[in-house]
Amino acid sequence: MALEILFHVGNAITLIAFLFRDQIQLRALMVLSMALQALYYTWLPGGPLFDPLLWKLLTIALNLVMIVIIIRDRFGYDIEADLRPLHEAIHVLSPGQFRRLIKIAVRVTGPKPILVRGTRPQELFYLVKGSADIAKDGRHLTVGAGVFLGEIAFLSGGEATADVTLSAEAEALAWPVADLKSLMSKIADIDIGIRGVLSHDLAAKTARSHLPVPEAAG
Repeated sequence: MALEILFHVGNAITLIAFLFRDQIQLRALMVLSMALQALYYTWLPGGPLFDPLLWKLLTIALNLVMIVIIIRDRFGYDIEADLRPLHEAIHVLSPGQFRRLIKIAVRVTGPKPILVRGTRPQELFYLVKGSADIAKDGRHLTVGAGVFLGEIAFLSGGEATADVTLSAEAEALAWPVADLKSLMSKIADIDIGIRGVLSHDLAAKTARSHLPVPEAAG
């Protein structure tokens, strides 16, 4: 009789688990349910019954792995410190989605020209540290870390509007345009997040500064 109760309680917990929308709660209850059912097939007279027991244990293992993956995706404990400001700026992305975004980027270091005016960029850049020089029509502007470079061309699909060079101490993330647009087409949150942060970044640049007029030669 006690074993029958164990069996029915285990299956009842499975039904209850499907009432939860939260994946961690659902899978945790599934682990409990499978564990109770595994005990039932172990203690059953004439047992253990290895065929059903094996499937219960495999289900437990799979759900435990998925719980670890879900927890990892929800929390940003392994996001690099210098990328946390970017993660905070693209606030609509979960840590897991942010990792997918970063995975397709590469780090580039200066001194190095990264954008050439009049040519269509093949990469979108985010300045992680150091500075970059923006030059247009003989005018220069230095920008510090935390800004995107090449966002106008990325959003418009057109050509770079200025020459941009990373300083010697600079480091930037570079996303291949084709790969980034492909990822954005697959994941709506990344598309919304990237377009939103680029528009905000562009508006902030426009509001706070303009390329200074070059001084007349003396």
